Amino acid sequence: MHTKQCCGTGAASSRTPQGGDDHVACNCAVDIHIDSRGDVNIYNCAPPDPVRQAECQACAPPAAATCIPVTAGAKHKLSREQKLGSLAVGIAVPSSIAAGVIHMMRRFLLDLGPANPLEASAFVTFAKISRDTLTCALGSFDATPPALRGRLVDQSLLGDPSEPLNEAALTKALGREIVQRIGVQVFGDPMGLDQERPGRIRVYEPPPEDYFNQVRICRINDLRTGFFIPPPDDYTPAEIEHDCAVEVLDGQPQVVCQVRTTDCPGNSLPGPVTACERVLNVAYGDGVILEGVNYFSTDAKVRFSDRLTGAAVRDVDAHVWGDIDTPVTEDNSNGQHQLVNDCRVHDRLAFSVPNDLAPGSYQFQVVVPNITGIGVFGVELLSNAQFLNVLPAPTTRFEIVTESILARKETSPAWWGSDEVGLHTTAYAFDTSLQLVDFPDPADPSKRTPAQDQSFKDIQNVDFDSGTRRDITRKVFAPDKPILGMLLVVLGDEIDSQHAYDAQITSIWENFLDLVKDQLPYISAAVGGAGLDLLKKFSAMKAILEGIGLLLLAGIDLLIAWWAPADPIIRDKIALSINDLATLTSSNTPAPDPTSSTSAEGIIVRVNQTVPPVKLPNEYHEVREYDCPDQDSLYEITYRFTQVT
Repeated sequence: MHTKQCCGTGAASSRTPQGGDDHVACNCAVDIHIDSRGDVNIYNCAPPDPVRQAECQACAPPAAATCIPVTAGAKHKLSREQKLGSLAVGIAVPSSIAAGVIHMMRRFLLDLGPANPLEASAFVTFAKISRDTLTCALGSFDATPPALRGRLVDQSLLGDPSEPLNEAALTKALGREIVQRIGVQVFGDPMGLDQERPGRIRVYEPPPEDYFNQVRICRINDLRTGFFIPPPDDYTPAEIEHDCAVEVLDGQPQVVCQVRTTDCPGNSLPGPVTACERVLNVAYGDGVILEGVNYFSTDAKVRFSDRLTGAAVRDVDAHVWGDIDTPVTEDNSNGQHQLVNDCRVHDRLAFSVPNDLAPGSYQFQVVVPNITGIGVFGVELLSNAQFLNVLPAPTTRFEIVTESILARKETSPAWWGSDEVGLHTTAYAFDTSLQLVDFPDPADPSKRTPAQDQSFKDIQNVDFDSGTRRDITRKVFAPDKPILGMLLVVLGDEIDSQHAYDAQITSIWENFLDLVKDQLPYISAAVGGAGLDLLKKFSAMKAILEGIGLLLLAGIDLLIAWWAPADPIIRDKIALSINDLATLTSSNTPAPDPTSSTSAEGIIVRVNQTVPPVKLPNEYHEVREYDCPDQDSLYEITYRFTQVT
């Protein structure tokens, strides 16, 4: 390695003789490590040269303390405080997984023996990690300000270290956390699933010939209905019914869809061009989430009726979380008070499709008891009529394959070196009781494993610069048993810059993931056990699986943050019901609309926004982008979803 003094400023920089990263860094203190059997040349620049000064780049911020020393020449790591601060804002609910691991880690370091199967498994993993690293991680946790710790981890699990981690208490805490995460995600409040709350009454006494639906369904599973007020300028493709067929284009079969304008299976959408409102397919036992106006009683129900005759078939209990924030009235342009009863109101209602409902197309309405005091309404108020197709859960098997990873923009500063990406996926499958479905163990097909792991070790020695693409074709989800839903957790970190450190960093990183997976049986027990009777009225599979995904990601990221050797650049959870998988890969439906969301770590996940999806017979390809503002990076992964039977 050649070293030189930069521009007479007292700063040092390094230049590799084999054409490595070539940069000039000024005004920073740098520890220089030289390992050379040849000549070492040191140059001092005296006095500052304006041309040379212009070459000088800003220094990378100094790396915060980590439990593994940052490698010389590595890109800096986000400080532990930065990571914890972001997570405190993003995770919304304290982590029971992280709390349980911390408690067991403390007991292990005190040389207390494992007291139950969970601790026995965790202690085996702890034994694979150096005591220095564990001590450092625990010290990092203890150094976290108490108020911040309280926001990050479930304090109820951090008891006397002489007492083992109570498995029943852990199961209860996991169940509570999942309920709260679903509450935040669906109802905007951690208590939204644990409690019910009526909306505010926003009705007027109707004059004769008034047909305005005062109880209104504005959205079904986030899709706007034809009764949305004020009417949108345009409806998205996902909100419109399509007729699709397979056509051969450029020698390849592709799914081609046209907007349906006649013979609508449900309502028509308003607008200058007639189009049919989409009718959703919902499997037995799955849940539906409505948003609308005047769900002002927690005794509201959903009434299923025969589509042709209008005869009532079944009233279904519902879970109501009313909007108490939007004002009931507002002043109009004439200074007069008027009701706010349009779709700016976001009363929410969730219900489950009965398991014994015959398959077919149904009309449904929200039914609210009349507690308004206005007798003309009768004993109940009915919403606008909407439609659902009730289907048996598909028995088809599906696979998910990762195809490629692309660094659209490497982490900043680019001149400080290339990225090295640690990528890991874990897939989970759930049955009709929300119990984990096991997978064949890749290492030994005669054994089963509760999760399907995939470590992309072949790309860890790849230098990712902006524009670098690598093939990562492999199955990340391939169950061999019937399922009702699935969850794929995707973790990507910029791990370090020295290949010599890869084995140490990634092995410990994976050990921390193993500690989280030790708690999977307790997560399964929490979700499927009697302790979550709340879910009997809330069975929206996708939302439940996303809640579990958020629980897992929070636990993983907190443990990594206290260990702090890696910077998150990819965080994702792909949660799909079996019906979602069938819809994605069906030749009878168009590709979904582009979407965007933000992870707890602040990583923006964009789906199909830059690269359009591709639909083929029984196959669907999508590109998911991971935009990390903290690292100023942008990565993308291409996924393939396939019907296999």
